[in-house]
Amino acid sequence: MSRRGTEESSWWAESFTQALEAGTEPGRLARGRAYAADGAVQDLKVVPGEVRARVAGSGRSPYRVSLIRVCLAEEDWERVLGALAGQPLFRARLFEGALPPEVERVFGVLGLDLFPRGLDDLVLTCSCPDWGGTCKHVAATLTALSEAVGRDPFLLTTWLGMARGDFLAGLRRHAHGAADADDAGSGTEGAGGSPFPDTPRPRAEPFPDLPVDPARFWADTVPPEPAPPRPQPAIYAADPADDDGGDDATALLDALEPLYTRMTEASPDDV
Repeated sequence: MSRRGTEESSWWAESFTQALEAGTEPGRLARGRAYAADGAVQDLKVVPGEVRARVAGSGRSPYRVSLIRVCLAEEDWERVLGALAGQPLFRARLFEGALPPEVERVFGVLGLDLFPRGLDDLVLTCSCPDWGGTCKHVAATLTALSEAVGRDPFLLTTWLGMARGDFLAGLRRHAHGAADADDAGSGTEGAGGSPFPDTPRPRAEPFPDLPVDPARFWADTVPPEPAPPRPQPAIYAADPADDDGGDDATALLDALEPLYTRMTEASPDDV
């Protein structure tokens, strides 16, 4: 794994833990970390709306733990996919199998939460007899989940209702839709047949005829006007989810700009 990949993995795990601990008393999850470190959490599984696990304890059989979270509505997923598909560097990283940390900021700009807003945002259940708040089996499951999110951040999208395969398929659908709209508006098929043309290829203007007398070339020929500058990258376009632009579009651009900066800087481990 490259240095960037390692840093992003650590960021996802730490940010997820911080989100869980927001608004709770210190140490509420600490009691389960030793359990998780000892391998007590078994069969951790993330499905839309729920995380399930079995946690070994003092009983003969492992306790059953369930972490329930409300899934996003279909229209909210469409907004997320549309916003991400409109940014070439975002979709390139996503199609490579990576979930950039800036995606969490895009969720926030759209008024959505990729991370839970603390434990009160979840329905936590355990089959153990400890009914005094968050038991150590639930805490251990949350710790194991945090580590799993560090390895695969797409578990967060799965928990919210859209697994990795569906997420990437929806992203491709939106990206192809944007490309088709560009082609229909410009009358072109996109440079090089690329499925993600950012802008139509500019039409070349014809050069003026050369003078018959070569000696009069510099006297009579007016230099052609310079070619128009290439349009700005898609990051400076309006938010595709907001037809009128405005504050939301500006906020989205601010959220995406650090990713463009990071991804266009060469990393020693990526060379």
